[in-house]
Amino acid sequence: MGKKKELDINTEAKIKNAARVVFHKKGFAATRTRDIAEAAGINLALLNYYFRSKEKLFNIIMLE
Repeated sequence: MGKKKELDINTEAKIKNAARVVFHKKGFAATRTRDIAEAAGINLALLNYYFRSKEKLFNIIMLE
């Protein structure tokens, strides 16, 4: 697997794991994308690049 692809998978997993924790702790309405980005240790632009919106990220997590 290429370094870029591996980095993408790791970053995406890191975001999803952080989102699960933050959504569980604060609930959907009180969670900000900035909270998820901070918990994942990434910048907000990167979170938006991968998932576009809080709603899309939440739906992906719920489906998994």
